[in-house]
Amino acid sequence: MTQPYITLREALESGHLDAFAAQEEARGIGPILRGPFDALTAALIKAPQSEDQTSHSASGDGSTGTKTPQGSGPYVGR
Repeated sequence: MTQPYITLREALESGHLDAFAAQEEARGIGPILRGPFDALTAALIKAPQSEDQTSHSASGDGSTGTKTPQGSGPYVGR
C-alpha cells in the first residue's frame, strides 16, 4: 500500500516537511538551480512599475487613502 499524497500545506502544518520533500523527490521533482532562481527573483523585484500603477497599497476599507482635514468632517460640531 502506498502512502497518501501530502500537500505542502499539510506538511508545513503537521511538521512533516521531510516526508513531503522525500515524496516530491521520488516523483522526480528536484531542488531548484539556485543561480537562475536568484537571477529571476532579482529581476522581478527590481522590475519597474507600469505607468498605471502607484506605489501605494489599496486600503482594506475601500477608502481612497486621502485624509479629511481636521475639523472639516461631517460630524464636527459648530
